Amino acid sequence: MQLRLVTLAGLALVATACKSTTTTSTSVTGTPVVQPAPAAVAPAAAPAADVNPAGKWLLGLVAQGQSMEVTLDLVKLPDGRWSGSIGTAAFGTIGLSKATLEGKVLTATFPVPTGDMGTMVLTINGNMMEGEWSMPGDGSKVSGKKN
Repeated sequence: MQLRLVTLAGLALVATACKSTTTTSTSVTGTPVVQPAPAAVAPAAAPAADVNPAGKWLLGLVAQGQSMEVTLDLVKLPDGRWSGSIGTAAFGTIGLSKATLEGKVLTATFPVPTGDMGTMVLTINGNMMEGEWSMPGDGSKVSGKKN
């Protein structure tokens, strides 16, 4: 009999637990805000291959309306700076005032026969070089290769 009372009491407890319910409600107020998805992270760029413009380059350009071949000799100094000269048949050898290399782009400045400064901005791709040169009142595309 006692077992029967314990069993009935247990069933009554279970029945009571099953009858009790709890209600939860959620409400949203205000205006929904749409936000863009996070930007995709671009893969890291491959490191640029080392560019070594040292040596003699044979370049073609136009100056004063005339096609010219010029040589560009570049040397890397022990302190890491660049130096060199430009050689032409018409004007001889002209020393560079400044030369810098940033990535694959070489920028060289030099005095021109008019007393002004000329600039070459050249992109190096292997043994090829192309870009532009300019001075007040003149300039053209430049292209050539390492000699």
